[in-house]
Formats: sequence, C-alpha cells, structure tokens
Amino acid sequence: MTLKLSDIPGHEGFAAPVLPDGTLARSSGAFTRAFTGYQGACSCGWSDRRRFPPTPEGAKDAEGRWYEHAKPLLLAAPPNWLVVKSNLLCEQIVNLAGERPLAALTLLSQVESWQRTLLDQAVTSARAAGASWAEVGEAMGISKQAAHERFRDA
Repeated sequence: MTLKLSDIPGHEGFAAPVLPDGTLARSSGAFTRAFTGYQGACSCGWSDRRRFPPTPEGAKDAEGRWYEHAKPLLLAAPPNWLVVKSNLLCEQIVNLAGERPLAALTLLSQVESWQRTLLDQAVTSARAAGASWAEVGEAMGISKQAAHERFRDA
C-alpha cells in the first residue's frame, strides 16, 4: 500500500519487501519473488534501517516507520488548503494594486501589521516546541544567524 499525505508532496511511503540479497523492492503489490522481510521506505529515497518480518504485521510496522520519517516534514509543511488561500490573496492584491493602488496600500499595511505579530508568535511557538534556530531559519528561507538576530528577543 502507498502512503500519502497531501501536505508533503514527493513523499510516498511504503513497506518495501527486502529481497534475499538485501535490496529493496519498490512495492509488495502482487509480489511473487521470495523476500525476507519489510523495511519502511519513501519515494524521496529514504529507507529505514529496521527490518520487520515478512508478515502483514511486519508490513504495518514498516509503514509506521515511514510515518516517523514523514512526521517532521509534515510539521514543517503548511497545509495545502492554506497555501491555496494565500496564493489567491496574493493574486487578488496584485489585481487590486493595478485597479485601485491606494486601496491595495491600505490593505497591505494592515496585512503587514498582523503579519509581524503572527511571525513573532510562530517563532516563539517553534522555539518553545524545541525548534533550533537553524530550523526556524530554514522554514523562513534565511540563515540560522539571521533568524536568531531578528527574533532572539521575541
């Protein structure tokens, strides 16, 4: 079975059958060759080191390991529905700026004021949850040093 989470495209998990020579097969669907167990794997190239027995329970355990791989990725990925709304808002503001630039400026100044507050809150929450400055910087597309300098007092 292929495991997917819509918020982390490019990461499809599966219980990969481990062949006798130690290599991993792509999937277990209609698998007829002999295999020695299962290992969690992902379409991104990640594979777990743990091996599980060639049983339905072993396959479920291997799939569970994929979820462990996916969990930090999911925590850092914005929900797709919110990305769609954000992109739509940006497009609408671009259109508004062309038609009514002063109205766009008024709206953008409001967005900027609440954006700063939300950004401070998100950084504070991430740090309280154990995120490093490197992780904060990566999420924002800046260096860990820049993140620390900008938000150390937040």
